[in-house]
Amino acid sequence: MIEAINPATLEVNAEIEETPVEDVGTVFETARGAQREWAALGTAARAKHLIRVKEHILDRIDDIAETITIDNGKTLLESVNSEIYPVLDMLTFCAREAPGYLKKESLKNPIFPIARIESSNIFEPLGVIGIISPWNFPFAIPMTQIAMALITGNAVVLKPAELTALTGELIGGIFKDSGLHDGVVTVVQGEGAVIGGAMMDARPDRVVFTGSVPVGKHLMKRAAETLIPITLELGGKDPFIVLKDADVERASSAAVWGAFINAGQVCASVERVYVHRSIADEFIAKVVGKTKKIRVGNGLDHKVDMGPMISMKRIEAVEQHVTDAVAKGAEVAAGGKRIGSMPGYFFEPTVLTGVDHTMDCMSEETFGPTLPIMVFSDVDEAVALANDSRYGLTVAVWSRDTAKAEKVCRRIETGTVVVNNCLLTYGFSQCPWGGVKDSGIGRTHSVHGLYEFTNIKNITISKSLLREDLWWHPYSEAKYRGMKAVIKTLFCEGVVCKGEGIVDILKSFKLPGRK
Repeated sequence: MIEAINPATLEVNAEIEETPVEDVGTVFETARGAQREWAALGTAARAKHLIRVKEHILDRIDDIAETITIDNGKTLLESVNSEIYPVLDMLTFCAREAPGYLKKESLKNPIFPIARIESSNIFEPLGVIGIISPWNFPFAIPMTQIAMALITGNAVVLKPAELTALTGELIGGIFKDSGLHDGVVTVVQGEGAVIGGAMMDARPDRVVFTGSVPVGKHLMKRAAETLIPITLELGGKDPFIVLKDADVERASSAAVWGAFINAGQVCASVERVYVHRSIADEFIAKVVGKTKKIRVGNGLDHKVDMGPMISMKRIEAVEQHVTDAVAKGAEVAAGGKRIGSMPGYFFEPTVLTGVDHTMDCMSEETFGPTLPIMVFSDVDEAVALANDSRYGLTVAVWSRDTAKAEKVCRRIETGTVVVNNCLLTYGFSQCPWGGVKDSGIGRTHSVHGLYEFTNIKNITISKSLLREDLWWHPYSEAKYRGMKAVIKTLFCEGVVCKGEGIVDILKSFKLPGRK
């Protein structure tokens, strides 16, 4: 049994039965049968099912938000804003917009009209998708991925994180209560290394993993053994660049929120700040002042701004980064230690100044409530610092001159850049989500994410009236001249060039009944 523990109180919310590892293969077999029936329904019918799921969530917002909060620790407002909202947006996108993207796509090529060739792409489901999801967004991440898998005609086997198994059970219940066919979405519970390994043995038709770099690399090796397609979102060390003409008041508020939402346990959180020297003192003073006003406690309390961390292991990791930074010359401007007056896994929201890239807090993903701030002198230096990382998920750039900010954005190695905001685009289903370098491979969300759940099959039909095509055997000088003339006619930009060799084309093609 898995004990679902409330990280704010350390009380056991529920005991959840683990899936026997020997049953995982059977789960996939059942899912494959269900997937064929699900795919046969067609896109329009599947869209109606997703609308029913959306309506079911809307009817249960309070219950879902409370479950997420006691399971993960984030505040109720964050459960609604950062977990439920993105799911509703994605369900709407998949039901309303995705069917248009999944229609048969006709292709155009200059030779097609001449040779009477029709070519098109169709988008077929892959089969059964294995989704291995993290604990930091136990509802939003798997649900948005499931929605995209379902609209494209796939079935899903979901393995939620052990630390948020209760939310995994919630997800399974939502699809069951919404009337979805048995086996189309199945939740398996248990230790990641064990159940995840069994999932790979079952050879899913695609794996979508969100989590740490080491586990992602391990899964990629396993996937390579049988060429299983894989999508990996592996976290980030996201920079927050404040140029000298930025709105300091707004930028400082965004930095504090972006660093401490979900106790900093966000792959796209503000993990390192670079502020221009001319406004650094003002910016740091505002950040420190706002950080000290953050109210820490049980996320069920609407007056709380930041909840607990997920486990003692995560607290120890944050402590290590703070200790390392101080040992190398950084100063703790706010916070810096765990909170012992409450029973849960609480750590103070922490601001570090005087930091540099020799410190773990600036080079490694902290995944906790720290806000390290470094000063820069010019834009080139800021860009170089932002790119000095093995991660590349998101970046925030702040400037009143948005055109200048966009030029800076284009120089940064990342998957997403947001100007004058942060942690924004995951909630917009039309925006692709994913990164570069150690932040992973592939994309979820948007039309690009949709296509990762499909086999893009090309169908080309020849309706030629010719006895043989010009490029078929037997070869001859006449065919050579004819092919050259075809190439000039199709691709030459000049009128005279296009007119050359028309006679050779006619001589080279053999029409039916012509000797």
